[in-house]
Amino acid sequence: MKTIKIYLLVVSYILLMSLLTFVRVKAEITSVFNNTEITSTYTLSDFPRNLQFFARDSQDSAEVKYSGSVNLTGYDSVYMEVYKNTSLWKRKSSKLIYTNGFAMFDLRQKIHSELSEYHFKLYLRSGPSSLQISKADSIVCGDFYLIGGQSNAHATDPLMTYSNEYCRSFGVQTPNYNGYPYNPSDTLWGISKADGAVRTFSGPFNVGVWGLELQKLIKENFGIPTCIINGGAASSTIELNLRNNNNPADLNTLYGRQLYRTQKALLTDKVKAIFWFQGESNGNETWVNYAQNFRTLYDQWKENYPGFRYTYVFQVRPCCSAQFASQLREVQRELPNSFQNLDVIATAGLPYYSGCHYQYLGYKNIASVVFRPVSKRFYSPVDTTGMTGPNVRSVFYTNSQKNEIAILFNYSTVSYWPQDTLGQSMKDYFYLNGQTGLVSYGYKSGDTIKLRLTGTSNATKLTYLPTVWTHIDSAVYLGPFLRNSRGVGAYSFFEFPISDNPLTYFNFKATVEGLYNIVSGKLNLSDTVRLYIRNNFFPYQIKDSAVTTLDSINFTCSFSSSKISSGYYYYEIKGKNSIETWSSNGGTYISAGNVNNYDFTVSASRAYGNNLKYINGLYCIYGGDVNSDGSIDLNDMYLIDNDVQNVRIGYYNTDIDRDRIVDLSDLLVADNNGYNFITKIVP
Repeated sequence: MKTIKIYLLVVSYILLMSLLTFVRVKAEITSVFNNTEITSTYTLSDFPRNLQFFARDSQDSAEVKYSGSVNLTGYDSVYMEVYKNTSLWKRKSSKLIYTNGFAMFDLRQKIHSELSEYHFKLYLRSGPSSLQISKADSIVCGDFYLIGGQSNAHATDPLMTYSNEYCRSFGVQTPNYNGYPYNPSDTLWGISKADGAVRTFSGPFNVGVWGLELQKLIKENFGIPTCIINGGAASSTIELNLRNNNNPADLNTLYGRQLYRTQKALLTDKVKAIFWFQGESNGNETWVNYAQNFRTLYDQWKENYPGFRYTYVFQVRPCCSAQFASQLREVQRELPNSFQNLDVIATAGLPYYSGCHYQYLGYKNIASVVFRPVSKRFYSPVDTTGMTGPNVRSVFYTNSQKNEIAILFNYSTVSYWPQDTLGQSMKDYFYLNGQTGLVSYGYKSGDTIKLRLTGTSNATKLTYLPTVWTHIDSAVYLGPFLRNSRGVGAYSFFEFPISDNPLTYFNFKATVEGLYNIVSGKLNLSDTVRLYIRNNFFPYQIKDSAVTTLDSINFTCSFSSSKISSGYYYYEIKGKNSIETWSSNGGTYISAGNVNNYDFTVSASRAYGNNLKYINGLYCIYGGDVNSDGSIDLNDMYLIDNDVQNVRIGYYNTDIDRDRIVDLSDLLVADNNGYNFITKIVP
């Protein structure tokens, strides 16, 4: 009997404990509202999630925090444990002070941008006992990028099986090639994918083949984790990628879905660069609005992703497009003339192309092409020679018979005249006033490509590459292409003007304040400048321009032009952050067909209005016009000061002395010139 009583007591105790446990568990069921975790015991208003990515700041770190309140008295403190990989790394605690039954807490810890995963645990302490209330595993810190556009922006391939814990993404590209509305509950972090594990051109954490390969290259070369949110949608026009201004995060729009994912990832102000691979669907009559629509899209990005520093736009190639694709590509080629901090990447000539999409190795190659300019701008240059395709600068007849045309290029030169391939000949894909069959053969001469014509021509415009099709079998044109020594194809161009003027050569000498190092007697690096030749009478029309490199040792740069006839002209020189400077009053005589030299460094009078600064025996162009508005003032100093506070590292326009770090020395240059009211002086 006694045994039975003991048994019943044990059973009753177990049932009671089970009931109490049930009640406690029921009371502790967590509700989540607006990213806030709420229980009867505690409220978490800010806390890390599993696999979360944090964007690094200028100190190569990011702050992770737990904040909220304890809603039940009896706990004396809260503490956080941080594990770096598998080892306990940091421990922080905070005493709880209750007011009206609630105690607020805020615990923070910075993590480094490196190939390490961090793990966080949060505890409540009551005397010797601790209760774990939150846990987040596999957290990393690094750089964040956005990708947008059409199918080539986010294409998948079963061969892309690469997966790495330091390559992250957030949320879902929806079905129907990211065409369906977004489910707002899909806000999980994950490892980037681009293979058969995601739906074709969409799926959880899909970043596309070349997006994932770019993440891999950054990780392997610089040891920095990355996150990409890819908002591409197959077959989408630029119009479909624009924002609903009444509801920017509209989940029924492509723009809104990407913005929503970025907002939920808490990364809207952390975008490093935006990649835009789109245009194939705008090769119809809509091409006429493409430049304005891109301006609208760009301005929307600037508003919703404040602080992003660079944009990379892909110039599409002959593809499954429409009758105005050549005009569309020309608009894309010209975009850098309208936008600062924007590069266009030529895709013509890239290998493993199938007429609309690329094969697996083709997308891998795209990543390597993109990686070089990205590494130069944001990391350390990695073999960037020839990273940019040749871009047409000047086209002209070489003789009075007008039976030969020469083509000059910016950025890099064409390394050879391509052999016939795939049954096609390169000569047949240069169009004089839209007509083919007028080129007998082509060849390379020094840094110039020359086209020998079948006879005398009066054509005034030259086009490179067909709109879409070959001339033989109406298939998408797959080559041959003009390429530089790195195999990067030349930009296609449409109806570029052909000049009758002879080739004229220009040599310039100039130094830029800040960039000029008085200790070494050199420039801190060979930097690019833009040169203009203008009429010397109102409205001072630009006759030609070129982007060229100012040599760090002899301070010289050069270019040639076929657009100039003999006469008086103004020279204008402008660097990334230097004041716009014109040549001496009245203009300078240019002898067409000959070599013309101009030296800004020998006298203040060599600049219009004597607008040069004397430094250590040389007359230098003023530095500090960061926003290129023609005046060095508080606006420039504000931009520099902001980057000084954030210790920006890299080739930013605020880096006046181009030493790859924005610091006090840069601010001093702008501050001194602002104090002296330095502005551009022009006719």
